[in-house]
Amino acid sequence: MKQRMRLAALALAVAATLPVAGCASIPRSGPVKVGGTIGDTSQDFTLDYIPEDPVKGASAGEILRGFVEASSSPQGDYEIARKYLTPKLASTWNADESVTVDEGPGRVYQELAANAWQLAVSPVADVDATGAYREVDAQTPVTLRYQLAKNAKGQWRISSAPNGVVIDLPTFRTVFSSRALYFYDPSFSFLVPDLRWFPARVSTPTRVVKALLAGPSKWLGQGALATAFPQGTQLAVDSVPAPAGRAEVDLNDAANSADQVTLARMKYQLQRSLLDGVSVGSVQMLIDGTPQQGVPELSGPNLPVSDPSIDPRPLVLHEGVFGFASGTTVSAIQGLSDKVEALAPTAAVISASQQSAAVLSAGGVSLVRTGASAATRIDERAGLIAPSLDPNGFVWSVPRTQPGAILATQPGGKQAAVEAGWTGATNIVSLQVSRDGTRVIAVLRSGANTKLVAASIIRDADGAPARLGPPLDLGSDGGSIVSAAWLDQLTVASLSTNANGETTVTTQQIGGQSQSVSGPVKGASIVGGSGNPTYWVLTSQGSLQAASGTGWQERLSKVALIATQQGAPH
Repeated sequence: MKQRMRLAALALAVAATLPVAGCASIPRSGPVKVGGTIGDTSQDFTLDYIPEDPVKGASAGEILRGFVEASSSPQGDYEIARKYLTPKLASTWNADESVTVDEGPGRVYQELAANAWQLAVSPVADVDATGAYREVDAQTPVTLRYQLAKNAKGQWRISSAPNGVVIDLPTFRTVFSSRALYFYDPSFSFLVPDLRWFPARVSTPTRVVKALLAGPSKWLGQGALATAFPQGTQLAVDSVPAPAGRAEVDLNDAANSADQVTLARMKYQLQRSLLDGVSVGSVQMLIDGTPQQGVPELSGPNLPVSDPSIDPRPLVLHEGVFGFASGTTVSAIQGLSDKVEALAPTAAVISASQQSAAVLSAGGVSLVRTGASAATRIDERAGLIAPSLDPNGFVWSVPRTQPGAILATQPGGKQAAVEAGWTGATNIVSLQVSRDGTRVIAVLRSGANTKLVAASIIRDADGAPARLGPPLDLGSDGGSIVSAAWLDQLTVASLSTNANGETTVTTQQIGGQSQSVSGPVKGASIVGGSGNPTYWVLTSQGSLQAASGTGWQERLSKVALIATQQGAPH
């Protein structure tokens, strides 16, 4: 650990003088040299830790500790870490099977016998073989066992070890980086990101493409997302070279079945997945070594919407007027606001077109449309929570005390029960459909505990929601979550309170890391913003608040509700 800290300090000291390349490292020997002139810094630049080789005469315990430390460096396919293993194990050990992320100082090494050791770590997160990241709430130690043996030269080496690596959180943030893989919704109308984590090194393009071809993360469920790649498509060559920043993706003959639109969608998936955060400027797609020339660019109705935007103005009910607030002025939405106001709403969500809204009032959930003369009551069950809308026009509603009783109602009035994949919940506090219509987030309560989960939406052939995929636990900060919202396609926010009435806002990347800040006094609900601020919080006293520096600033008072926007008109 001390060695890594010294290296990290040295990295900061010399970073400005290192030549820019795909991946740089800190030399361990040789004279001090003056660095060259800093050139173009637009390329992907990372620093790897360079751990020590095994020391001659080291004890079994020192070899084990050295191996765990060396596993922090993926450079050269964990070349230095493999030096701590016997030749047989070094050839079979799969470092990429998993990553256990811990805080570092709490590791406990224990000698079980002369050649047997175990390591206990308390994980804060883990990453699976596909690069999917998951934060861990429970701090229960994980025990890993190792066998050691002396080689012909009398030096201890590890002869048996679990696949995967153990790495502390600060080091993980340095040597791993997140990459969004892109898939489509089943109608190919939206481009949907799926966040993964890979070692930050020159093989990243290969890892990204392999993961993309393998399909979406498990939690997204079968049928929630689509890929343009024909079934069986793999790399024809087990690498994705990127000479001069041009990635060359050579696919096998399974891709030959694709028509021109499908080829264009395949290329678009590759471009968005490789160009976001990787040192790649363009993509050349090949099939069995043959460059695919003349593949059209996606345009018009074939161009999917990516990260739908919303109006930066908050949508509020202020002194009886429903509309977008600018300062203390509220602008009504023609043909819609008056119908919403007439319902005396307690919650509302508006469609991306701003032509319809789902409204919660004393009588239940109603659908309001600009072309209709009056609102249509669609769910009169007691105890309903705030409704949600999806891009297909379905209104989602569910009673607070029946978390599994979700109904999706079409504008024509036809209702479908949506099977929920969560169990054990006694109440549901919030349910929000993503703006691309592929996922939901929900706040579930079980006794005194609340948690935030995400789940995929599986639809039938007509696009109607049929069921939710297995829930992905996004955790809890220890308080009682009272509200949650989508900020963008990858980020959600939750508002929680504790026994003292203090509030906390937690932002969470789905498949990534979370961050918490103190919330405003008596915060009651949260919705996504656009740009600055990224979210709005409404207090129980009707004060609309936005984060300002390290504090909170009132932007508008006497606000009865703040509505959720599912997008903005294109």
